[in-house]
Amino acid sequence: MELRTSIVSPVDVIETPRLLLQRWGDAHFDDFLRFMRDPDVIRYIRPLPLSDEKGAEHHLRSLEEWELHGFGKRAVLEAETGAWLGFVELSLVGPGKGCREDDVEIGYFIVPERWGQGLAIEAAIAARDEAFGRVGLYELIGRSRVENAASARVMAKAGFRHVRSHVLEEGVTVDIHRISRDEWMRSRLGTLLHSTSPVAPRAEDERRCGYREVG
Repeated sequence: MELRTSIVSPVDVIETPRLLLQRWGDAHFDDFLRFMRDPDVIRYIRPLPLSDEKGAEHHLRSLEEWELHGFGKRAVLEAETGAWLGFVELSLVGPGKGCREDDVEIGYFIVPERWGQGLAIEAAIAARDEAFGRVGLYELIGRSRVENAASARVMAKAGFRHVRSHVLEEGVTVDIHRISRDEWMRSRLGTLLHSTSPVAPRAEDERRCGYREVG
């Protein structure tokens, strides 16, 4: 399977105004396992909590994805405290998901007690920018169950367009969203042009939009 990318060296940490997005490692496994046993977290993504065995399989696969593809899962930590907040990922869609097998999709998962604070959007935008910037993808896919309106709103705010719905083999209907590299570049150009207008941006807007990478 050949990915449509032009990857440069992986970045260990992406910093946003409120978050640290760390490349996946063994230090994240215990938090990940606890996280994936929270009923609110898994409601739209899996039928049962993650067992120790399945958790280990997921963790090893996440490590391998970085070695194989140069991108993958990132732990989402609070920048100020280092507290675990969830994870964000770029991953191959695979077969039977209503997309091309070599499509890359975005995923974002935040602890329930921090929902409604814009953290998923902040993490998703940083992951999207990594996908089109460092990784060099031509397009990025997002999938969400039709009843998960919150996830669809995150994708819309990150510039994704709803393109179609698809019924999975198990009978679950998912909405498929897409953003192309050209759309991403036009959006960034529009943001740049707006930022160079005579109206000075508010300090809180600058903090909300900026992020930097640490190799």
